[in-house]
Amino acid sequence: MTADLLIKGGTVVTGGRAARRDVFASNGRITGVSHASSSSTARRVIDARGLLVLPGIIDAHAHFRLRMGPGKYTSDDFTSGSAAAACGGTTTFIDYTGQGPGENLLAGLKARIKEAAGLTYTDFSFHCMLTGWEKMKNPAARMAEAVKAGAPTFKMFTAYGARGLMSGDDAIGQALSAAKRLGALICVHAEDGPVIDMLTEAYAGLNSIKALPLSRPPFTETGAVGRVAALAAATGGPVYFVHLSAEGSAEIVAAARKAGLKVMGETCPQYLALDESRFKGKDGYMYSCCPPIRTREDNAGLWAAVKKGRLQVIATDNCTFTRKQKDAWKGDIRKLPMGLTGAQTLLSTAYTYGVKAGRISIEKLVQLLCENPARIMGLQNKGFIRPGADADFAIVNPSASVKADYRKMQHNTDFSPWQNQKLYGFPRYTILRGQVIAESGRLTAPKSFTGQFQPRTKPQII
Repeated sequence: MTADLLIKGGTVVTGGRAARRDVFASNGRITGVSHASSSSTARRVIDARGLLVLPGIIDAHAHFRLRMGPGKYTSDDFTSGSAAAACGGTTTFIDYTGQGPGENLLAGLKARIKEAAGLTYTDFSFHCMLTGWEKMKNPAARMAEAVKAGAPTFKMFTAYGARGLMSGDDAIGQALSAAKRLGALICVHAEDGPVIDMLTEAYAGLNSIKALPLSRPPFTETGAVGRVAALAAATGGPVYFVHLSAEGSAEIVAAARKAGLKVMGETCPQYLALDESRFKGKDGYMYSCCPPIRTREDNAGLWAAVKKGRLQVIATDNCTFTRKQKDAWKGDIRKLPMGLTGAQTLLSTAYTYGVKAGRISIEKLVQLLCENPARIMGLQNKGFIRPGADADFAIVNPSASVKADYRKMQHNTDFSPWQNQKLYGFPRYTILRGQVIAESGRLTAPKSFTGQFQPRTKPQII
């Protein structure tokens, strides 16, 4: 068999199996997967003997150039963010639209696609922000328009009322019912906004990062998860909980799934591998994110949940800030930008603290980072190594480690939550549609923006 690209003799991980195979690709698609052979040829051959050949990683939850106020944005734009993603093994990310509460969903989607077009190294798509339900004229019809345009997933919040983002139970219930009819999916940021607002005011006077976990204790998340799960039960609509941080939230998702509800959950590396002891150092405030990182017991509980299939996806919630941006809080928790950098370290942190630590298998890792995000988010040509799929790969030397250093990463920041940690799983090659876009942590063609918008099909409820 001849092809444009041959990935030769690597351990191919896909579909719950790991086996030594040759993979062929032409015209951006996988054309064959066969037993390793010394006689196979191609225009370009990558010797992958001793390496893991994974599908390109899908980051189902990222924020690049997120607007924080008039003229204010997170520090990673689509170019730096996608460069970081590419150098970390991610070939597709899903960001969010940015239209205001009650504004037209389709217009917001088109504006965000235009904003990213021609500026990314990886493929991309968008979830639609679904806020201001009551302000929209026939919101279900607006959802239908977005689904038709390739954006079948919608994000709602149970917090951030002051910013106009919070939805009440009635709005979430109606959206879940509409999603059921349309074959769409409602993604929910589940935190109890009113309680958090009350606690934030109560603890703001501490002038310390200690106010963050005190103002957002675990029950503010688990309570909201339970309430939205009850709405899913009442409506039969599908819900996907983003960035779950508490062991109790995973237990609620597991119970809901056992009861037959269409409920799924996502967590992030920071909730799997970092704990609240990070708040004690001089850089403690730099670890601020919402929900906050929690206890080692929560870390362990979330690992158990992903291993057992009770949570389905690991994503980043990448939201990058510089020290200068975070320093602006001056001790007032109400002014502290919330978010952590993670696009370049998604694969490596999940591999290091999951596979390398013996918590999950490499097959489970691929399910969490590739296969499940592809199915759930409707990326029909992504996430698997099989004929007809996009030729997207992350090729990893399982024995090679890298000392994490923000100065050697592509993110536009001067801080990494993983700084100086020994991480395994950084890719030797990242390949997008048959083209090597990054090699050993460096872009191969920094002036060539190969990323394309990926219209998505209807989500699979798994």
